[in-house]
Amino acid sequence: MTTDHLDRSGYTTPLAVRALWRQAPVREFTTDAGERRWLVTGMEQVRAVLSDPRFSRAEAGRLGVTIGPAAVFRKPGINDLDAPEHTRLRRLVAGAFSARRIRSLRPRIQEITDDLIAPLVAAGPPGDLAAALCYPLPVTVVCEILGVPHEDRERFRGWADRVLSTSAYPPEEALSALTSMIGYMAELIDAKRRDPDASLLQDLITARDEQDRLSEDELVTLGCGLLLAGGESTATMLGKGLVALMDHPDQLTALRADPSLVPSAVDEVLRYATLGFRAYSGHIRATTEDVELGGMSIPAHSVVHACLPAANLDPAAFPDPDRFDIARDGGDHVAFGHGMHRCLGAQLAKLELEVAIGSVVAAFPGLRLAVPTEQVPYKEGFLIAGLQALPVTWRS
Repeated sequence: MTTDHLDRSGYTTPLAVRALWRQAPVREFTTDAGERRWLVTGMEQVRAVLSDPRFSRAEAGRLGVTIGPAAVFRKPGINDLDAPEHTRLRRLVAGAFSARRIRSLRPRIQEITDDLIAPLVAAGPPGDLAAALCYPLPVTVVCEILGVPHEDRERFRGWADRVLSTSAYPPEEALSALTSMIGYMAELIDAKRRDPDASLLQDLITARDEQDRLSEDELVTLGCGLLLAGGESTATMLGKGLVALMDHPDQLTALRADPSLVPSAVDEVLRYATLGFRAYSGHIRATTEDVELGGMSIPAHSVVHACLPAANLDPAAFPDPDRFDIARDGGDHVAFGHGMHRCLGAQLAKLELEVAIGSVVAAFPGLRLAVPTEQVPYKEGFLIAGLQALPVTWRS
């Protein structure tokens, strides 16, 4: 893969992402293996790739393109499928992530957040917000929704780290973790069949056993996929969002003065801060026929990479896109994707970010990074470039 937009760990750098929209919104690039592919960076064109059925997720799989960790499951996951198979699986879980049901979770998410922050406040500065809040909050929430026992959460996080690894762990260790995760999920499903509860996983079991709406492999894969998706991405965005706020003290001051800005601040975080997927790997499709896009002719059976971070910095969509502005009307971003594959847990992730960011700003007066921004440590060798730690200090 070309290296002009990569840092030493293989991730798209923020500077490079911000430069991509200055180039052609649709263009060819060459991988290290000599493959010709297409990179799409304009907002209008990215939305087209993610919503037009001629850009197919399943076709990319048929061409042998690996699409994230789900590609190593025994069966294609929900994100590897096109309609109607994708639609069938999505409908099974969509109800659990409805706006009404997500809103009902706010008191519990607030309670979890308060419990996680309290020891840090009691201990006094400095502290590590990544370990104390950013990682445990989303994992706790998604495990409660799915019905994963509390005592198993740390074990699952160890597996998730390895499954989401690109080079941090040897391939055989990642595969072993995936095998363990699949085995654990199968055992948990059996346990819930013997002792039913009110979890989302129980709803999926009912859909499998009583309605025959999915296979056993699909049931296990969905459970694993929801756990994976519900943890690392939200943790990463929370950490990077807090870094962005502390790196822009005027915005942090404005948010502290007016907490009603929290929802728009979250949207700006999602627009401005990239998850850090490895270059060109995040949203991959392949064309099922010749397609005209952005003034370019893309041949059938071409692999296309939609760069969401660059689209979120497209000046045609967001004036002065390099400026971090929590009062911006930035809700039209594509941080959660677009079209049929838009992230099912988008509303849940936004709620967690709203509760966590609002609570941190209120609980830690004078909050600031304890190290220079460039010294905040990031995890290397993972699909998502999360924070290894978030060292902060504040007025006690």
